[in-house]
Amino acid sequence: MPVVNRALIRAGCRRIWSIVTTFDSGGDTGRMRTDERGQILAYSDYWRSLMSLWVDGEHRAAWEEMLRFRDDRGRSFGNTFLRFLADKTGGLRTVDSLFRDLTGARLAGEVVPVSLEPAQLCFRTASGRAYCGEHHLDELRMSDDRVEAIWLEPNVPANEEALDALAQADLIVVGPGSLYGSMLVNFLPRGMRDAFVTSRAFKVLLTNIMSVANETGHCTQHEYAACFARQLGVPQPFDLVVVPDLAALDQQALAQSQRYYALEHAHPLTFDASAPGPYRLADVALIEGRYGRLRHCEDKLSRFFRLLNLPNGKALAATWAEGTAVVTVDDVHGLADRSAAGGHR
Repeated sequence: MPVVNRALIRAGCRRIWSIVTTFDSGGDTGRMRTDERGQILAYSDYWRSLMSLWVDGEHRAAWEEMLRFRDDRGRSFGNTFLRFLADKTGGLRTVDSLFRDLTGARLAGEVVPVSLEPAQLCFRTASGRAYCGEHHLDELRMSDDRVEAIWLEPNVPANEEALDALAQADLIVVGPGSLYGSMLVNFLPRGMRDAFVTSRAFKVLLTNIMSVANETGHCTQHEYAACFARQLGVPQPFDLVVVPDLAALDQQALAQSQRYYALEHAHPLTFDASAPGPYRLADVALIEGRYGRLRHCEDKLSRFFRLLNLPNGKALAATWAEGTAVVTVDDVHGLADRSAAGGHR
C-alpha cells in the first residue's frame, strides 16, 4: 500500500525497494491482460507504488491526478502510460529511469516487480471449488467459503532483482493488504519464499485492520500470522507483528464503522494478549470518510517507524544515514480500498 512507502519516506528513509505483484486481473487491468491473451504483466500496482516513492515536489500532485484519470469506459490512463513506458524500455525492469526523465520525479527508491513473466493467481476454497484469476478473490470476499490454497499458473520464476533486494535488505515490511491477492501471492514465484526466509533482515508484518470472510473471517492476530507461517514453511516468519490498536480511536465512530463493515461480513482482528509470538498493539489506524473506512495512517506509521528499534538496539531513524535498505512487500490498493472501490484498477 502506498501509505507504507509514504510513511517510511516521512520517517527519513531514502532507500526503498517496493516489491509489487504483477498478477492482478480485475477492472481495467484485467481487460488489458485479456486483450493480450494474458501475455502481459499487470501494471496497476506498479505505477501506484512508483507514485508513492516520489518525494514531494511541485509536479507530483499533478502527475498523480493525471495517472488516476479514467475515461467514461473505465480505462485507466496510469495503466496505459505504464504500458507505454514498458514497451519503450523493453520491459518493467527499466521503467523507473524513464519515468524519472519524463516527470522530473525524485524517487526514494525503486519499484521491483515480483516476477517478469505473466501468470494467473489461482485458488481453491474450502468447498473444493477452484478459481483462476485474482479478481475472483474480490468478487467472493463476502463469501464464507474460505480460501485454502493458492498457486500460480504457470509457476513462474521470481525476478532476480526481487531476490537480490530481499538478500540486501536491513528491514522488510510486509502488508497491509489483501491477504492472498497481494501479500502471500508475492511468495509464490519460484525463489521468493526461500529468499525471504533466509534473509537476515528484521522482518515486520503489518496486519490488516479488518478480516474479510473469504480470507480469515473472525480471527486473532495469531491465527492471521499463521497463514504466513503455513505459506512460508516456518513456525514464525516475522520478528515483529504489528496489530492496529482500535482502542486508540474514537469509540462512537468506530462502532458505526464496524456496523458498516459487518454488512460486508468483515470484522476487526481480535488481539489475543496470551498468544505466544512477537505481537505488538500500535496506534497506527484512522477512521476515514463518510462511510468510516478504517485505514492505516501515514502520520502514525511514520512515527512508528521513527521509534522502531532494530535488534542492534539502534532506533531505525538513527540508521538512515548509514544507508539502511528497506524492502516493502505490500498491497498498493489496500484491503479497505478494495472493499470501497469494488475493483477499479
